[in-house]
Amino acid sequence: MGTAMTLASTLQHLTGCIRTEQQEQPESGSLGSPQRQKDEASQALCTVAQGLSYQVLSRRGEPMNDGVPVPILPDGMGCFPGKNGNVILVRNHEISPVSGQPSPFPELAYDPNCIGGTTSLVVGPDLKVLDQRVSLTGTHRNCAGGPTPWGTWITCEEIFSLPPGTPGGEAIDGLITQKHGYAFEVNPYATSLQKVMPLVEMGHFRHEAVGVDRLTGIVYQTEDSGSSCFYRFIPNRKAQLHQGGQLQALKILEADRFHTTQQKMEIGKQLPCQWVDIPVPDPVLETVHQQGQERGAAIFVRGEGLWAQEDGIYFSCTSGGSKGYGQIFRYVPKDLENGTIELVYESTDQSLINPDNLTANRWGDVVICEDRGVGTNRILGLTPKGKLYEIATTELSEWTGPCFSPDGQTLFVNLQDVGATVAIQGSWDQLRPII
Repeated sequence: MGTAMTLASTLQHLTGCIRTEQQEQPESGSLGSPQRQKDEASQALCTVAQGLSYQVLSRRGEPMNDGVPVPILPDGMGCFPGKNGNVILVRNHEISPVSGQPSPFPELAYDPNCIGGTTSLVVGPDLKVLDQRVSLTGTHRNCAGGPTPWGTWITCEEIFSLPPGTPGGEAIDGLITQKHGYAFEVNPYATSLQKVMPLVEMGHFRHEAVGVDRLTGIVYQTEDSGSSCFYRFIPNRKAQLHQGGQLQALKILEADRFHTTQQKMEIGKQLPCQWVDIPVPDPVLETVHQQGQERGAAIFVRGEGLWAQEDGIYFSCTSGGSKGYGQIFRYVPKDLENGTIELVYESTDQSLINPDNLTANRWGDVVICEDRGVGTNRILGLTPKGKLYEIATTELSEWTGPCFSPDGQTLFVNLQDVGATVAIQGSWDQLRPII
């Protein structure tokens, strides 16, 4: 199996709630035989572990309450408590501009020529969708993001693009009118669509995911690039990100430009680190990571999933590690200037391939979505003692947007290529390996 540290001390505080190609399989512990579940159309979308079942909540193309069809390519997603036992899901859609397809609400769009954004779903205790509508429009390739302690969703554009005639970047002539590559804040409780402007000082780069430290309000960010940095944004005013702040990149003190794949890292070894300022967070050219690395910032290979907890900030590097199968890190702040980073897990075989989106369940297990591209993609649990177990598999799509209901009993997740949002429920306590 892949290499892992003993995680009991580092993951003991994790909870599963958001409150206010075929490959060799890992050991399955007490999983038993997976049971194939079918949706109402008798089309098997996935296999879930024994004791679990799934239900399809939403599919691409279905009409929503605002008259717009459910968009394609659902990605990052957050779950928020609603009234009367309902929950609210805010769901990204990783859509690039398409010629002849403007925003369905151009007057409320950041960029009228872009059809990306988010949709919000109100889901009842019986898993019936009570309402479904566009909650952000006019953005470009909304990939991951993360919830905030103050009850909003930050959605991120995984792109660096510029309007026509601007040198550099990834310009898409004639299809965009604004710069793209920003984070946006969405209010899950808004009763009508609002025009949302970018959080410019959080950086102009290929954003992936975010996580917010509850105590300080500092926002941590990953970047999906082969030579990315790990960032944090210190807001001028806690919970008011539009008031601006300072963008910084992580520096490992052992060496300038420490490369977390090329330089050997010992599982569980805590490396002291500090932060360096990014002087120009909104550059014309794609230079944010270069600015950080010129000042000694560490290099990560495709930073993606991120989950903030009491005992640290966990994030995945999808193609990191000696085999390129992926790594999971934990950053622990010591004070506003100093902290430590450690390698929690590195896959050295096919027990885990390309970890992407992360969340956590109520037992303290990290829940991981694989992004293998083709073949079988899985949702895996990683226990505090470093044991992997299988939750669900599919041959149809990448899994995206995992998030648990406030009571920890329902895992909401997307099958991106299928364009479906599903809820997984069942006997979670029987799922984990016997330790």
